[in-house]
Amino acid sequence: MNLAQDLETHGLFVRGSTPLTAAEISSFDFDRGVKAVILVGNTGSSYWPVFSQSSEYLDGEPDPLDRWSRRVAAAIVERHPLQVIFPFEGPPYYPFLQWAQRAEALAQSPLGLMIHPKYGLWHSYRFALLTDTEGEASKVAAVESPCLSCVSQPCLNTCPVDAFDANGYAVDRCAEYLKRTPQADCHSSGCMARYACPVAREYRYTPQQNQFHLSAFLAAR
Repeated sequence: MNLAQDLETHGLFVRGSTPLTAAEISSFDFDRGVKAVILVGNTGSSYWPVFSQSSEYLDGEPDPLDRWSRRVAAAIVERHPLQVIFPFEGPPYYPFLQWAQRAEALAQSPLGLMIHPKYGLWHSYRFALLTDTEGEASKVAAVESPCLSCVSQPCLNTCPVDAFDANGYAVDRCAEYLKRTPQADCHSSGCMARYACPVAREYRYTPQQNQFHLSAFLAAR
């Protein structure tokens, strides 16, 4: 089973790859032989059917998705000669978003999240694999951000407490609202601003997944 097939059994995909710079290799003290990074993640709710049936999701212990990611990654590198790193390790934290922008056609949305021309706001990176072969870097086509042609920008006009504005994301205002209004639609549908984005609606997370991420956000506040 090749790497892509192995990952797909967990609902994950190779999202792209990029060579590492000499400065990155040095600053993160990677092995001298490491040359490139392969990003692994989900598109839409691709991993949810597997993760939601996992022991990590069901055991009630903290950080189930991170623990599941570690277990899946450990199984992957047992079968493939690669090293693994995670976006939640640190500080210092690995520059996953910088690597992602080199590996895929991404742009920053008004919400601060990275928007993909096919998957919209509905994607993420679970871990990365370090390889000693440079291989071929992902060919990233120059794609205009879909946000530039979105005249109404409903993502900025939907949040019930206007948590997104020119100053960025008012995290505390968002969390306080969610804690005092358990009946709000945000609890059942996830972030209403994110949900309002018209791009890639077919990749929106399932309600159960949205609820999981919102609960994790509140637990961290």
